Amino acid sequence: MAKETIVQALCEAIDPEVVCTDADTLDLLARDALSAERLPPGVEMTQPVCVVQPHTAEQVAAVLRVANEALCPVIPIGGGSGLMGGAASIIPGIVIDLRRLDHLHIRAADRMADVGAGVTINALNQAAAKHSLMCGHDPWTVAVATVGGTISTNSLGYLGGKYGAMGDQVLGLEAVLPTGELIRTRAVEKSSTGPNLHPLLIGAEGCLGIITRATLRLLPLPEKRLLQAWSFADFASGFAAINTLLDAGLRPGLLDFGDENPTPEHNPPAVLMLSYEGLARLAQAEAEEGAAICLRHDGQWLPTREAQEFWDARHASGDAYARSRAEGKRWRRPRSHVDYLHVALPPSAVLEYRQQSLDILASRGLQAHQSGLWDHAGLFSLVYSGEKPAALTDVHRELLMRCQDLQGSMEYCHGVGARLATLMQREHGAGLEVLRRLKHCLDPCGILNPGKLALGDTL
Repeated sequence: MAKETIVQALCEAIDPEVVCTDADTLDLLARDALSAERLPPGVEMTQPVCVVQPHTAEQVAAVLRVANEALCPVIPIGGGSGLMGGAASIIPGIVIDLRRLDHLHIRAADRMADVGAGVTINALNQAAAKHSLMCGHDPWTVAVATVGGTISTNSLGYLGGKYGAMGDQVLGLEAVLPTGELIRTRAVEKSSTGPNLHPLLIGAEGCLGIITRATLRLLPLPEKRLLQAWSFADFASGFAAINTLLDAGLRPGLLDFGDENPTPEHNPPAVLMLSYEGLARLAQAEAEEGAAICLRHDGQWLPTREAQEFWDARHASGDAYARSRAEGKRWRRPRSHVDYLHVALPPSAVLEYRQQSLDILASRGLQAHQSGLWDHAGLFSLVYSGEKPAALTDVHRELLMRCQDLQGSMEYCHGVGARLATLMQREHGAGLEVLRRLKHCLDPCGILNPGKLALGDTL
């Protein structure tokens, strides 16, 4: 169906005021925070047919019915802060901008919030704080990341060590299926009435349905948050301290650990940032026990101000992205020849994987800038650079496959999107075919977010 015909059909099905064909809006919302050079070979950004900015779930459903009839792709987008191209237009289609789904109701007596998919985590926290509550998810992009987007990637944040990922905050969902059917799951702490439906949509990146509203668990604002900063002789020493902390049953809210400029032969000092939070007496007891463990592993106290400065600046880059997005500008990363990975490993494999990764980088003439852990002993991150983008692409794939060979998972934070789709078969094996059957059952025409998650779209 021609572009003009699709736009006309949308204007007849819903309020024409929410259908946009402005070139600048289309250009901005055709991409997320993934730069074009990080897309797989042969995959390119493309101009959408149009952008729809619905106010209700019923409007979303109407868009999907039109799209099904027209066999036109639909690409949902929230804050656009994803780093894997999960919200990027790589096939011309209808972009659904969900940010106007901004319903927000705090149910303080239930310690829950009913929240539209377009509400930012920052706005949710501001509303919850009036009731001495908070969301357990604290991403670096808190000012721009939306509820729908963070659920769809099951993203992780700075407090994940204690409170888990975004998916762990979800009690119930409202979503529109690709055929236009609206479903709502019951928002309770525990249900034993067959398989739960809402976990199917967590981490699905809008490929199985479009989340329009969620009921989220809220947590008490901590009476006390105690920050600590520690220095260790090298990565292995700090890693041992972290494992001992976890073995003791301690679960710091913030656990950020890493070194700078490591090489295969040189292991520089590593810094560990921690927070202990909750009721004042409990937080104090945990902080004292954690400090004793770090001291036993020859950790050196760093001034508390260093931990405070880290905590205060943790959203700085995300805030910069939010300002850029609000001004309608594309995000320009200051270092185009830098790449990164975030993999999940059995903790017992972390040191081996780190050494293998440094060896690989050195053999390719690439420089490691940081290696580290986030929230847990098995969640490993690596930042590295090189002068040739093709070399970065090749080594990125090699490092991810090396993680898979060690029984790890190729991503723990940002989802798969378009960037990692080529490794989904290796990640899931026969399980990918199960996911593809689910996709075909729910989305027989393959209209929802095609090209993402390697789900075998039929368009």
